Amino acid sequence: METDDDRPNLFRRLVTRRSVLGTAAGASVLAAAYAAFGRDVLGGGDDQASGSGSVTSTEALALEREEVRVAHLLRRAGFGVTREEYDRYVTMGLDATTDEIVNFGAIDDREAEAQAARVAPEEGNVGSAALWWVVRMAQTKRPLQEKMTLFWHGLLTSQVSVVRDPIAMADQNEFLRQNVFARFPDILKGITRDRAMMVYLDMAGSRRGAPNENYPRELMELFSLGEGNFTEQDVREAARAFTGWAVPRQRNDSGRPTLLEPVFSQRNFDDGSKTVLGETGPFDADDVLDIITKRPESARYITSRLFRFFIYSEPTDADLQPFIDTYLSSGMNIGATVEAMLRSDVFYSGKAYRAVVKSPLEYAIGAVKALGLQSNVATVLAARGQGRDNAPLNQMGQVPMEPPNVAGWRGGAAWLNSSTMFARLNFLNSLGTPAGQPRQVAPAASTPKFATAGEAFDYYATFLLDANLPDAARLAVLDYAGGPDAALTAETQRDLVYLLLAMPQYHLS
Repeated sequence: METDDDRPNLFRRLVTRRSVLGTAAGASVLAAAYAAFGRDVLGGGDDQASGSGSVTSTEALALEREEVRVAHLLRRAGFGVTREEYDRYVTMGLDATTDEIVNFGAIDDREAEAQAARVAPEEGNVGSAALWWVVRMAQTKRPLQEKMTLFWHGLLTSQVSVVRDPIAMADQNEFLRQNVFARFPDILKGITRDRAMMVYLDMAGSRRGAPNENYPRELMELFSLGEGNFTEQDVREAARAFTGWAVPRQRNDSGRPTLLEPVFSQRNFDDGSKTVLGETGPFDADDVLDIITKRPESARYITSRLFRFFIYSEPTDADLQPFIDTYLSSGMNIGATVEAMLRSDVFYSGKAYRAVVKSPLEYAIGAVKALGLQSNVATVLAARGQGRDNAPLNQMGQVPMEPPNVAGWRGGAAWLNSSTMFARLNFLNSLGTPAGQPRQVAPAASTPKFATAGEAFDYYATFLLDANLPDAARLAVLDYAGGPDAALTAETQRDLVYLLLAMPQYHLS
């Protein structure tokens, strides 16, 4: 018989922390579920590593069902779905769902824009831009556009705590949103002229005779080429091409500085000959970006970053080559490359299924939507009055517009440790309740009423977990609820939903 000492350390702690689960019985259900899952969800890995090991035969078979493929697409291309959205997409089928998701420009998203406008970024309030964006993520009818905006924000990073201007950060975010599927060279050229980026990586004020090397170094190492594909001399020479720009500041009514649009000074620009990556000429910033993106290392780098974001970590050369070919043949078009990935066999392979750990944003917004609480997401995630350090997303390890450094979030298995797991479960514990009151995971008012625990389990497990749980985990949840035929109380229904959202499978995309 398994004892507490036989369980992973996390669950020895969970059983003793009733503030997380409410009852030791609930903790025991989760401990049994994680044991039945048979994977080290808290295992180590590289910066984009999955939390999964080898895929099971049950999971491989699950992908043969079209509704599971639809759900897999929705997880990777968005931030979770409501039950109504799930039913609509499953009825549409995989091909039509894919068409709608990748051709998002045809979808009217004005309602999401209006909802976000209610919490518009405020001058001097550095956290306001993040909240505005979270509302967009939760409310959008263009999930892939927002998911790609997050991809670019995690790659072409800026930190609002450094920039100190939430309006400028929101403008950068909007640039990324409007250009998520553009050509990679054009995206780099646009972000290079972004005032928040200029301040964040010290391009503003770089001038002839005193070029700042920060931006070109990060541009090559983190944004476009990858480590080992350039030299320090390339950085020094490229820095001269990014001179001449300034970002004026003016004081707002509260006395805080706001960033104005960048201004270029020909007098401060170094127009002399430069040699970058083997090419020589009187290059400016656009010239250098064209030189960089023509390199085969750049094609591989950006394709690899997209693959690891959408499919799984550590792709082989054979995995990447078809998408590198698409990227190049389309003129370095990101939209064509992403669409090819989302329609590929490897995207729906057993190796890709549940192979990516959900980021805190994916986990939290997915849970909010699953419960039909997306209209309250600003209240749920802002944690007003609790202080930034106690805000749920901060405790889980991902505050939008505040990556830890210029390299962005490590992601993958790094999302999960005992502290962040407690934060995730505490978030579920308090979801939809006033601060300080007992847990009340509360489904939306439109949620159907169920006669038995089994009916409720089937309803939620279908769209939350692909109805794909190990028998031991299913039995543990239903036993907790009193058995599949047990009459369902409102409290038991809340507990059942809570346990499903806390399942190890729900932490994986």
